[in-house]
Amino acid sequence: MVGTSELMESPFLDLNNGSSVVEKILAEGFNPASVVPEPLPPVVMTNGEDHGDGEEEVVVGGNIKIKKREIVLGRNVHTTCLAVTEPDANDEVTGDKDAFMASVLARYRKTLLEKTKYHLGYPYNLDFDYGALGQLQHFSINNLGDPFIESNYGVHSREFEVGVLDWFARLWEIEKEEYWGYITNCGTEGNLHGILVGREVFPDGILYASKESHYSVFKAARMYRMDCVKIATLVSGEIDCSDFKDKLLVNKDKPAIINVNIGTTVKGAVDDLDLVIQTLEESGFSHDRFYIHCDGALFGLMMPFVKRVSNFCTNRNANYSVCFNLDLLSIVCYFTSRLYHVPFIIEDYI
Repeated sequence: MVGTSELMESPFLDLNNGSSVVEKILAEGFNPASVVPEPLPPVVMTNGEDHGDGEEEVVVGGNIKIKKREIVLGRNVHTTCLAVTEPDANDEVTGDKDAFMASVLARYRKTLLEKTKYHLGYPYNLDFDYGALGQLQHFSINNLGDPFIESNYGVHSREFEVGVLDWFARLWEIEKEEYWGYITNCGTEGNLHGILVGREVFPDGILYASKESHYSVFKAARMYRMDCVKIATLVSGEIDCSDFKDKLLVNKDKPAIINVNIGTTVKGAVDDLDLVIQTLEESGFSHDRFYIHCDGALFGLMMPFVKRVSNFCTNRNANYSVCFNLDLLSIVCYFTSRLYHVPFIIEDYI
């Protein structure tokens, strides 16, 4: 039996004529991750404050101008892509296709090993081994639907999903009967879902988010056609509640949907949730006129273990949702108040 590592360089037997030939399956320099050294598509305008349908505020030469938001389509910038081929009629005899695929996978694995050596800039835990789960990879496991309701699709792992949610609910001191949640595919999905529920609770609400919030927050505003107001930040990256109050007072007639950060992408800033709620109250917003989504993708898992900020939020009466990206476990949890969100989520969005 020839190993995959040997297939890249070793000769194999051509069963058509019985001769031994040396065939290079791929070029020696093949790199599936290489890109074209040519200019990329123009960058879309920075997402500024909305000033109408498709308009945004941008700074040009120190002057503020209102410009139309542009839609820029990307293009495939990869040069070394594999050709689409079909196996020959006699492939089962020759094994050419299997040999080709083995060489492709072997080279790709080599590329991954090299890239992983110099993997910097993303807070991912690379020390994992899913070998124990190999015995489960032959099943079509699907947790579609509400994890708290038994599915008519029997091949699922709901008991594990709800167990994970219960563990983190206990960590965040949330009573079991008071929350609803599910494990998402990524932090962006958690933000999209949380903000969607906020819009369902307040269809005419305005989304407020600090300018250092994750891009998915503003993406959600565009997807759901929500009015979005960007709030200035302090030098630390935290939301500036003075600016927040000024902008709330301009829109006192509409409910507020607020994104609060538990660790911003660049500075790792944690917004003061109690101060945000206090600012809302001082601006005349009762608790039935605002909804808060906490983006805890960066520090949501860590906060309960940090003594100095263990009381991240002492006000437990507000309408809220929170998602945190558990890069240690490669999962994302989404939590929300059961009172407001179950009617919206169960029927349409899972």
